[in-house]
Amino acid sequence: MNKKILLRSWSMNSNNNNFLEKLKSILHDPVDKCFEIVTHEKRAEQYAEKIGISNLKESKGSDLIASCMERSLLPKEKKIYQKFNEIRHPLSEGKLEFTLSIDKDEIFSSIEEVFLNLDLLNYDDKRKFFYMWRNLEDEIFSVLKDKENHKIWLKYLPILPADTRIPDHSIWEHLKITSTLNAFWNEKDKILYQNNSLFLFTIGPVQSFISQARKTQDFYMGSFILSYLTFVAIKEIINHFGPTSIIYPDLYKQPLIDWLLEEDEKEQKIPLRNSYSPFVDLPTIPNRFVAIIPLTDESKLKEIAQKMKEKIQSEIKAAKERILNELNLTLTEYQKNIFDNHLSDFPQIYWVSVPWKIKNRDLAIDDLTNFIEKNEIDKWKEIFKFAQETGENPPNIGILYQLFYTVLEKFIGARKNLREFNYFEEKGRKCSLCGERNVLFYREEKNPQRFSRYNPIAINLKDIKEFPRKYLSDGEGLCGLCFFKRTFDAYLNTLAGKMNEKFKDFGFPSTAEIAASDFKERALKEAKEDMESYIKEMLNKKLPEGTPLPKLKESLTKNLEGEYFFEENLKKEFIKKELGLEISDEEIEKLKRCLKSIKDKIGNPNPYYAVIYLDGDNMGRWLSGELLPNIEYAYNSNTWVKLPEAFKKDLQQKIGKKFLTPAIHSAISRALKNYAIEFVRKIVEEEHLGKLVYAGGDDVFAFVNLKDLMDVIEKLRWAFSGHIKVKNNKINVDINQTSGFVLKEDIYYLTMGKNATCSMGIVIAHYKEPLKLVIDKVYKMKKKAKSQGKNRFAISLIKKSGEERVSVFEWIIKTNGKFELITDLMKGIKEMMNPDTKQYISHGFVQKFKMEFIKLKNNTEDSLGYLLCNEQIAKTELKRLAIRAYNGEKKKKKEFCIEFHDKVWKLFVASGMNIDNFSNIIEILSFINKGD
Repeated sequence: MNKKILLRSWSMNSNNNNFLEKLKSILHDPVDKCFEIVTHEKRAEQYAEKIGISNLKESKGSDLIASCMERSLLPKEKKIYQKFNEIRHPLSEGKLEFTLSIDKDEIFSSIEEVFLNLDLLNYDDKRKFFYMWRNLEDEIFSVLKDKENHKIWLKYLPILPADTRIPDHSIWEHLKITSTLNAFWNEKDKILYQNNSLFLFTIGPVQSFISQARKTQDFYMGSFILSYLTFVAIKEIINHFGPTSIIYPDLYKQPLIDWLLEEDEKEQKIPLRNSYSPFVDLPTIPNRFVAIIPLTDESKLKEIAQKMKEKIQSEIKAAKERILNELNLTLTEYQKNIFDNHLSDFPQIYWVSVPWKIKNRDLAIDDLTNFIEKNEIDKWKEIFKFAQETGENPPNIGILYQLFYTVLEKFIGARKNLREFNYFEEKGRKCSLCGERNVLFYREEKNPQRFSRYNPIAINLKDIKEFPRKYLSDGEGLCGLCFFKRTFDAYLNTLAGKMNEKFKDFGFPSTAEIAASDFKERALKEAKEDMESYIKEMLNKKLPEGTPLPKLKESLTKNLEGEYFFEENLKKEFIKKELGLEISDEEIEKLKRCLKSIKDKIGNPNPYYAVIYLDGDNMGRWLSGELLPNIEYAYNSNTWVKLPEAFKKDLQQKIGKKFLTPAIHSAISRALKNYAIEFVRKIVEEEHLGKLVYAGGDDVFAFVNLKDLMDVIEKLRWAFSGHIKVKNNKINVDINQTSGFVLKEDIYYLTMGKNATCSMGIVIAHYKEPLKLVIDKVYKMKKKAKSQGKNRFAISLIKKSGEERVSVFEWIIKTNGKFELITDLMKGIKEMMNPDTKQYISHGFVQKFKMEFIKLKNNTEDSLGYLLCNEQIAKTELKRLAIRAYNGEKKKKKEFCIEFHDKVWKLFVASGMNIDNFSNIIEILSFINKGD
């Protein structure tokens, strides 16, 4: 058979969505491969036969490319065998040692039993593939977890290596990449054929769409819509090519994907062992994805991209129609046209691809000279030559993945510069939210002409019977797009399963609710009867229940909106304007007395809350491979020692760092997904008084009650790099935990590892501060933290009076040869300045410090705010001020003041001895205790 006939035969039989071929690929290696390499092919065949799959060797073409992508070079002159004794972290120098004594045969027979018990006979190939991708790991774990002999090794299941010599990528990642590749190996002629493209798809705008918010629900729903619409585009890819085609983000156990599998409308539902669909309301899918698509024809690539665009537009149209129907709104044709115009430019969609073939041949390094610098081209030519001459296996197209990804990112950057706008001018009153488009929907009780005079076609929703007040406040007007964002939950409520459960009667906690949550928590413990009586009294008068923070949800049988725990809101006029309710003066006084009975026991609620925005540092450099560790850290430690010295030297000189591979991208994606779903949600919503807005990719938005602010930001930072331990189901920071793997509920989870850092913007604001201002400020604080060197946080306190205090710190300092967390110092200082404790340093310490140190402050432009005098003078003065501000028992004064002075001096040094930076953070810490 000649070459042309072979290629045509392969192309016809291996069509794009051939899920039988994908099944062979995802099963071609057993997940227990690392325990015994010699018999792994035989075991794979035995396991696969149990679910009706055979001829796994037909996946060899895809396996060859995946292996070339994932595995650093081994010498052909010296065959190296390595027993499984180590797992390398893919993104750092960290590792886990595996020294357990195990019964391999028992493991193999138990996994075979798992396959034997899978009831997949009635599943077609596509459904079977989805099932194996999503459930195999959970099936093995659930069957073996209670068997004593398996407990010792089962915790390693998600991170078992694909290769014991180069154990920096898991078997699961290898199987995933193999199953997404479209390739064929001609054994007779030793020719490898492939037909693949790297594909990137993104939607936006992100910051402007999310930050245009007057209510917390606007902020949340903006994030959710972008995540959901990206998911809609991803559905088109996974429907044609399967979920493994998406390299970034990791779709495994994504809540929206689990919801899709459980609620598939085409009778392709997949029962899930451990479903994450209960978290479907948490936006975790970022606004872009990278995929490997088994196509290279330009017209076919355009077709699939166009289908994704049409699916998004169709989803928006369906959502719009259903929202109008659910809210009993009837629009004229002219109003419909305006609504459609307001939605027409949303979202902005961009896509690019890099086919791995050109003119019926594989892409070569020289084909990329127009896109990549010459020195980089020359470097890769040398690497390819080195692999050809000395490598255990000949290199193929897979080794060039890093170059393809570099070109892909350059393409998307260039594509975004060609922005397409369908600008149309509107004259009239602008939207209260975005200020860009005309008002189409409004509510105005007293003076409708405020809107109708300028926008005669706009609809006054006060005239619509039983239109929910939560969507529009009196005096507020929204354009079509912002109305769509505000009411999107009405659409989600009509969807099936967990989506309906989560978004039925949906509400997002208000800023007042977030601020008052610690007050409610204390009241439930120390004034429960008074609390329940007050809530009952208020609800009887038809005041709104409000949405509690997740941590309080089970404790509160009934919840009263947080606004009404602040006495300033117990006014007839306020309640009338907000709710349209008439309440007499006598009733108001009674309510005030009820509230006072609670406050007499536990004190006043703090009217301030926090917004935090965490963002991973240098994510572009991580994704490009620039920050990967040196090549030696891909290898098993013993294997590295066994390599010939000349070979090692060439590796270090010619290659230097580890290759960027799909497995690396998959590892980054898996680490970020683990962070968001396994750790962020637990930290913010389970362990503390907070509510997530978004947790996907490398960034996190959340609202946090001030009581828990320091604990939350500390845990979020160190969970990002895996510097945590989970003990008694609680997350604790452990700076000495550097492997990059975190053991949680008897399973190891991959994290970004010890070299990854993140920066954070934090804003503390009064619950009545305009939310748009607060959101804009948190973006600025994040940017400020980044601009001062990254791996920092910038915190802003915006007082009700309009005053602002800003401070920036690194997350960690080194004193006397030991690392110390800045947040630990801050928590200690904050607690020692708490006036509710027996001994404390009064707030006067801050004011006295400012007065005394103003004389010691440098006011020159280059050194503004920094200490002028000798350090010892400053140290002595700080001690004197602490002693003067002490309140408490005299016999404990000396010891207490020494401890306080030790902490504030370390913080002062960490501030760079910048008097302004230091005084601001001390004032912020003192303020957190009590507010104004």
